[in-house]
Amino acid sequence: MNWNESVEVLVVGSGCGGLTSALCLYEMGVKDVLVIEKGERFGGTSSYSGGGIWIPCSHLAQAAGAQDSLEEAREYLRNSVPGVDPALLDAYIANGPRMLKFLHERTRVRYQSLAHYPDYFSEAAGAKAGHRSLEPEPIHIDSLGAEAEYLMPTHPMITIGGRISLKQQEAHAMIGQLPGWWRLAARLLWNYLADIPWRFKTRRDRRACCGSAGVARLRLSMLDRDMPLWRNTRLLELVYDKGRVQGAIVNRDGRLVSIRARRGVVLAAGGFEKNQAMRDAYLPKPTNTQWSAGVFTNEGDALRAAMAIGARVRNLDGGWWVTTFCFPGDSIPRPAIIEKSYPGSCVVNRAGKRIANESQNYMTYMKEAFAKHSEQEPSSPAFMIFDARFRRNYIVGPLLKSGLRPDFLLPAAYRRQGYFAKAATLRELAGRIGIDADNLESTVAAMNHYAATGKDLEFGRGDTLYDRYYGDATIKPNPCLAPIVEAPFYAVRMDLGDWGTQGGMVTDSHARVLSENGEAMEGLYAVGNCALAVLPTYPGAGSTLGPAMTFAYQAAKHISGYNDGGADHDTRQNAALADSLPA
Repeated sequence: MNWNESVEVLVVGSGCGGLTSALCLYEMGVKDVLVIEKGERFGGTSSYSGGGIWIPCSHLAQAAGAQDSLEEAREYLRNSVPGVDPALLDAYIANGPRMLKFLHERTRVRYQSLAHYPDYFSEAAGAKAGHRSLEPEPIHIDSLGAEAEYLMPTHPMITIGGRISLKQQEAHAMIGQLPGWWRLAARLLWNYLADIPWRFKTRRDRRACCGSAGVARLRLSMLDRDMPLWRNTRLLELVYDKGRVQGAIVNRDGRLVSIRARRGVVLAAGGFEKNQAMRDAYLPKPTNTQWSAGVFTNEGDALRAAMAIGARVRNLDGGWWVTTFCFPGDSIPRPAIIEKSYPGSCVVNRAGKRIANESQNYMTYMKEAFAKHSEQEPSSPAFMIFDARFRRNYIVGPLLKSGLRPDFLLPAAYRRQGYFAKAATLRELAGRIGIDADNLESTVAAMNHYAATGKDLEFGRGDTLYDRYYGDATIKPNPCLAPIVEAPFYAVRMDLGDWGTQGGMVTDSHARVLSENGEAMEGLYAVGNCALAVLPTYPGAGSTLGPAMTFAYQAAKHISGYNDGGADHDTRQNAALADSLPA
């Protein structure tokens, strides 16, 4: 090859996984690291997201007095994440806390332990009610200097009016209208408006929270070290020769550039959720890029490049599933997580029947929706049904609540395109959205009975700690169940969306990519959503970014030879276990 550029390590992707690997490599002695990003903005889905990481037994949880242990975390994963390579789970549990402490001690990365965010399978043995999920501490983006404008913002869902940033705990208080939420909103609004110098520059909040804060802290730490990040640079192919990955061919601003990677390439470029052809080929039906809340640049570039040189891939039918609202005029689908958990609503299919427990974690809900989907009773589109009381009391996506955005202010396109309907009776509502009226009336009658008794006899809604996290504590006897009786009645459309895909390259405990014969491909590492998911059932908030950052740390250790004092696992065992994975 006639190389145009040469670096020690090339990192493909600028989300939390990619930036963590680059930063850890530098701190472990590998200084010549280049990060490339396909888009105009850096951060990817990591920056879009809530930014949480699921790391049991972190030093922050211990400092807060949390009662937890690595063995309890292992027990929980054994009960909630079946079929995953045990060596990978052990490596994750052992090294996640080390990764976080390493970054806290050496960089500007800072997280806060969430005391009251429960594990998603809260009734499983080993589960905890809090202190396993963490969120990034907010940061002022002007600390990034000229790069601030290129930071991918957090999803508008986690903001006030698409402008004012919210921490996860603040968003929970605002959307759930917990005690003191008005004072919180007033304070945040005042802080935003009073920041007059920044208002003259941009409508964007100076304070970044959630995913964009996590990415900003990583990138700021790179800037402290003068580490480069090329934007508008797309991976085209990997150069594989003499038994190892030697580098990559990329398109940088329309020009082909060959980059030699003397010590390795780390792939951290996300999944393929925005590639309709790949969705059609691999994902369960129905499937549509327009329902995905992932970043538009995630088209499977890294995955296809690795497959072309013989990397082993598995579980390409997997996704980080979540129901989404795709209202006309929105540029990005809105994950519908909290809304369907509120009491006084239910979600039905075209047959007018409920699909599953609306308050359970969104991954499990979606898996049940896919399992029940058929041509006779499709699960998509689904419709969230609620009444006037619900409309007054709770925020529903862009509808907000009636006091903030009355019905007459809603765009006509919502009704015209079938995303919103309102009627005086349930039967009339069913006619407007094209679902079975008799079944809808029966479904709502059953929900009203469950609300009175406090027991959902169909799906057990409200029975678990996680169900109740997004319930309404003022509603008795079950905070997830209230009657649907007050006219007018409403329906909003929900689709089977996702945050991204989760199938990808099979890796060992050092994040090395394995070939089809189970051997490690020298010089090639993969983390995040282009690698096979380590926590595919999503056992807790941050089950994508936690593993992405932990195995980025593992990759950096392997490339650099850094010894953090922990016992690493035999990669031959990983390869043998990988051979047993289903095709």
